[in-house]
Amino acid sequence: MRKLVFASGVGRMVGLFAMACAGLWLSPGAAHAGSVTLWYNGDSDGRDQLLNETGSVAGLVYDDFIVPTGDIYTITGVFSNDAMSDPAAATTAYWEIRSGVSAGNGGTLVASGDGADTVTATGRSENNTDEYTNQVAASVSLSAGTYWLAVAPDVAGENTYINSTSGANAVGVPAGNDGNSFFLSTHFGFNFAAASSVEGAGTWDYSMGIIGTEAQVTAVPEASGVTLLPIAGLILLGYRHRRRIGLRTDAA
Repeated sequence: MRKLVFASGVGRMVGLFAMACAGLWLSPGAAHAGSVTLWYNGDSDGRDQLLNETGSVAGLVYDDFIVPTGDIYTITGVFSNDAMSDPAAATTAYWEIRSGVSAGNGGTLVASGDGADTVTATGRSENNTDEYTNQVAASVSLSAGTYWLAVAPDVAGENTYINSTSGANAVGVPAGNDGNSFFLSTHFGFNFAAASSVEGAGTWDYSMGIIGTEAQVTAVPEASGVTLLPIAGLILLGYRHRRRIGLRTDAA
């Protein structure tokens, strides 16, 4: 019995040693205890707006966010801040997350969904129209990289416009100031057009964001072979010594 217990311990030690040799140890970093705003592009700056609604006369606005190297974002909600003439009509909302977007190119659709829209007044107004947050649940995990988000209420023809931002009160990266945004509207003939080609020359970004949790995963540096050799020797010597003790005990 004593030998069996010790053999199990040796197995664990040898397994850990093999993992170290292969450079496979992973150390999970800190994670947020609950959902927080992982990225917010900033409050409306009052400069301009773009159509942001689904339906026959539809427009979707895409803006970029970055998941930092070594992080994993688990997204539970997405939102946009829109000037809305009829917020009561917004009962559902549509969202997309894409990668690799560029002018005239929608890149790759990573995730999308359509669900209940939680509409909340922000207390601000643009062009004599009150602003509301349209928030919808999402479920997607993203590794490090650059992605584009679009969130639009399902209110075709209700005159809903997403507000531009310069990054005030922004969270995460980028902070509403890199102009890497695009507009899609088949009705108006825009196929992932750079926002500057729609709005006019300038840096255009839009008030939207993501909610969820963040985890950090970093690899432990791989130990060198020279350092591992003495450790391997100690493990083997310890095993042989304990094995001899076990044999004497059995013989007794």
